[in-house]
Amino acid sequence: MKKWRFRTLKHSILFALSILFIVGLALSVHAAKSDCTNLEGDGAKPIAEVSSEDVGVQNDYDEVVEDDTRAGVVYLALIGGSQPVPNACGLIPKNPIAQWTGWGGPLDTDNATIGEGAGTRNHIVIGGIYFERGLGAHSVSTLVYDLAGDDYVKFEGYVGMSDEKDPGDCGHGGSGDFIFSIDGTEVFASETLQGTVDGENVDALKVEFEIPTGAQELTIVMGNGGDGAGCDHSAIGDARLLTPLATAVEPANKLPTIWGHLKDSY
Repeated sequence: MKKWRFRTLKHSILFALSILFIVGLALSVHAAKSDCTNLEGDGAKPIAEVSSEDVGVQNDYDEVVEDDTRAGVVYLALIGGSQPVPNACGLIPKNPIAQWTGWGGPLDTDNATIGEGAGTRNHIVIGGIYFERGLGAHSVSTLVYDLAGDDYVKFEGYVGMSDEKDPGDCGHGGSGDFIFSIDGTEVFASETLQGTVDGENVDALKVEFEIPTGAQELTIVMGNGGDGAGCDHSAIGDARLLTPLATAVEPANKLPTIWGHLKDSY
């Protein structure tokens, strides 16, 4: 009888711990686009899903990168998030809002491009790929994120020029460069990226790097590519910080490594 009672008690404890673990996972889900200050409606230049995107058509797309809803994923946001501790929308910059975009501000919407200023934002498409989450700004943009609010171990995202300025407006869809630094040390710097080259869309460039233990801040600078700021509608698709909880689980919408639209940069 004593052994039976012990086993019953042991099973009860294990069951209770399992329930607490599941509840903990549910409560730790950070990523939730619906909690952000999102673009209302289709935007000034509505995006359109097509079977094969056309470089001459603005904001058409044939691939989608969906919202990553794993526990432990924290998206970089602009308006609906909080700092230094992120909320369900994500983490917002800690530096003055006047520094967030070189033109078209103040920024007032999450997960949208700069457009032609307030009231003209669009959903984010880079190189024919629609990103459900992301950041849009105009060069020169500086965003500083406080990393002290959670145990971040990795950053992932995709950089490039918004398709809202494909050749019809600017000849080459604008140009820009992207620099990421942690505590003043540069960890990634892109070459100058254009929206299009030789009549072809420029692929979104994958950015991925580890975040060292004890890191305090992440700084992102979206530059003008050295040729002035005209038409430089920069965007970062699927910009997210990962905690150990997220890295332990593969994302449901993980892109195949053979997918040619996205280039890796380590």
